[in-house]
Amino acid sequence: MRKMLLLPFLVLLSLQPATLRAQAYQIHNQNFLPADYYVGDTVQMSFSLRTDRSYNLFAPDTLPDPGWVKILSVDVVPGARETQVTIRLIPYYPGTRTLPPLEMGDLTVDDLKLYTSSMLNTESSREIAGIRSPLLIPGTRTVGALLFSILFSLPVVLIFLFRLIRTRTGNIIKSYRVNLPYRQFQRLVRRIRRSMVSMPEKDFYKRLSKGLKTYLSSRFHEDLTSSTTTEIEALMSGSRVQESLVLALAGLFHRIDRVKFAGEKLLYSDREQLLVEVEQLSEALEEWRKMHADI
Repeated sequence: MRKMLLLPFLVLLSLQPATLRAQAYQIHNQNFLPADYYVGDTVQMSFSLRTDRSYNLFAPDTLPDPGWVKILSVDVVPGARETQVTIRLIPYYPGTRTLPPLEMGDLTVDDLKLYTSSMLNTESSREIAGIRSPLLIPGTRTVGALLFSILFSLPVVLIFLFRLIRTRTGNIIKSYRVNLPYRQFQRLVRRIRRSMVSMPEKDFYKRLSKGLKTYLSSRFHEDLTSSTTTEIEALMSGSRVQESLVLALAGLFHRIDRVKFAGEKLLYSDREQLLVEVEQLSEALEEWRKMHADI
C-alpha cells in the first residue's frame, strides 16, 4: 500500500524540474523583420525574455544546425528582469517549425517557433508576378547606338581610306618614277669612280658624257644623247632653268669636249674633281626642279 502511494509522488517529483524550467522565463514582444518572409529570406527575430529572478545570460558559444534553418547569429542584451534577444536566421523549409534549443547561459530557450510562408501557398494574399521582359545591362542602349553608328559610318570610312591610300600610293609611284633618272645617274657616277683608276681617259669621259646626256634628256624631255654641246647649251638657255646652272653645265661639257676631241690631258685628281662637280650640278638641278616644276 505504501509503495502504491509512493509511485505517484515520485512521478510528480520527476516532472517538477521541467515545470519549473518552463516557468523560469516568459517570451514577450516577439516580432519578425520582415513581417512576411519566405524560404531563403534573411529574417531577424527579436523578443524580450522575462525571468522570475536574475540569471547569467549570454549568447550561445555554438549555434545549432538542424538543417532546415541556418542560424546566423544570436545577440543577447541582459537586463535585471528582462533580456533582449535578437536572432538572425535563414529558413529553408516552409511551414511552422520550432527552433532547436538555444543554451543562453543559465537558461535554455527551447520553445521558439517561426512560420515561413511559401510562394506556392494558395491561401497567401500575395500574387505571383508575371513574366517580365529581360533586363538590359546599364549602358546597353548607349553601346548599341555606338555600334550602330560605327557600322553605319564604316563604309564611308573605308571609302575615305581607300581614296587616301590610292592617292598616297599614286604620289609615291609618281615620285619614284620622277626621281628614277637622278638615282640612275648617281649610281653611274659611283661605278665610274670605283673603276676610273684603270679606265682610259677617252672611256672615262665617254661614259660620263653619255650618262650626263641621258640624265638631262629625262629632265628636258628631249633626246640629247646625240646632241652637240652647242645644241645642248641652246636648249638649256631657252628653258626655265636658272642661268647659273645653265652656265655651269655648259662649261662642264666644254671641258669634256677638250679631252675627247682636243686630246687635253687631265690628272687623276682632275677626274675626281670633275665627278664632284657633276654630282653637285645634278643635285642643284634636282633641288631647283622640286622647288619649281619638272623641267
